[in-house]
Amino acid sequence: MSGVEPFTIGFERERVAELLDRLQATRWPPQPPGGGWELGTDLVEAERVCRHWAQDYDFKRLLRLDELGSSRWDGTHFLRFGARGGIPVVLLHGWPSGPIEYEAAGRLLAESGNDVIVPSLPGFAWSEPPPEPLNVAGVSARLRELLDAGLGLDRYALAGGDWGGVVAARMAFDAPERVTGLYVSTPGVLPTPVDLADPPMSEQELAYADRAQRWLRREGHHLLIQSVAPDALSPALSDSPAGLAAYLIEKYRRWSDSGGELERRFSLDEVCDFLTMFWANDAIAPSMRLYWAERRERWRLAPGERISVPAAISVFPGRSEGQAPESNTLATLNPPREWSERVLSDLRRWTRMPSGGHFGAFEEPEAYARDLLAFLD
Repeated sequence: MSGVEPFTIGFERERVAELLDRLQATRWPPQPPGGGWELGTDLVEAERVCRHWAQDYDFKRLLRLDELGSSRWDGTHFLRFGARGGIPVVLLHGWPSGPIEYEAAGRLLAESGNDVIVPSLPGFAWSEPPPEPLNVAGVSARLRELLDAGLGLDRYALAGGDWGGVVAARMAFDAPERVTGLYVSTPGVLPTPVDLADPPMSEQELAYADRAQRWLRREGHHLLIQSVAPDALSPALSDSPAGLAAYLIEKYRRWSDSGGELERRFSLDEVCDFLTMFWANDAIAPSMRLYWAERRERWRLAPGERISVPAAISVFPGRSEGQAPESNTLATLNPPREWSERVLSDLRRWTRMPSGGHFGAFEEPEAYARDLLAFLD
């Protein structure tokens, strides 16, 4: 390995004190009675999360990640743990997330004898922000540099969700000779098929395309602002931890299989793990700029192009507020199998999970690890 250095996860005492002062000084706006989550975020719930963050949260909790082999290479942070030898499994997170999304699932993979690598995407968590915003192609190239030049790996398996899923797909597309398998837990992030006329779209595909368009208009507010004007929002979220909490807990509740109850999937301590990871590392601004960079130069497959490596997909239902999967949830963006087969030429496994949502590996680590291991076997 060339240039890999141990990296200790920790937070300066002054940084924590500043956070506590800012939380104490928060000006919570009044919210109309009965508004709550219908207005985006229930501010009573957001205030409760922030009160826990300020009064009961142990800021040493994230130090547990050091035992998983926390390191950096040329500014890119990663965890590496488990048995060396064999084909490493690389787990890639999305937004608003970080390597802690894969902590439990990664431990299960390691216990099964795998070499597990969990990078922080550039600008996320403990990775340094890139000099300029990177799109999917840029992030893919950066992570391939980590694996190839930094860790000296010739072959590896890739698994990812959300941004991590499309980045993993791009890595597999750019260097198929390096990738033994591609596992995606959010199939809606894959590139749109080029030719939807040959064969003609099925009824399921037509229904999916319609759902996706309706979801974008009704639910995709984060995509619209973060892909067009991320820095119109990022100073507020970087300056106010309460604002950061209010913005992110809406995603953790609405995108997970929470049934409308945040703590069904995230304990208050776990919520604060994610919030602290973003706040202490000034990661929210560079993480949102990924949307802007990808919109400017989006990865699109050319006619005749497909991703050729052996692939598998896990589909998490992501129910929200006890409603159908098509209602108020990112599961709306789960396409049918035949849609993904237009992009993946060697799709070997398709698993519909009984529960879990956008953060599938975090919400259902046992099911996630079991299915991934079955694919890799």
